[in-house]
Amino acid sequence: MDPPNKDNQRSEIREKIIQDDLRMLQINKMVHVATEMGISVVQEIAEETIKRKPGCSIKEFMKILDQYIERQKDLANNNQ
Repeated sequence: MDPPNKDNQRSEIREKIIQDDLRMLQINKMVHVATEMGISVVQEIAEETIKRKPGCSIKEFMKILDQYIERQKDLANNNQ
């Protein structure tokens, strides 16, 4: 069996770099979409909070967000 030639090695390295670049692009897209979804959720919670508690302080709102996160964790753990 012949040892791989340098051109073949370069092609393999180039292909791996392209695959890694595509993978990073997909990861970045997923992070962007997840961030958009998270912001949307916070906006919905803020809207409901303002309706229920006009004049709510940032500290109170942060507590509401923390409670929401805990409820979501509990729901996710119960569904497993």
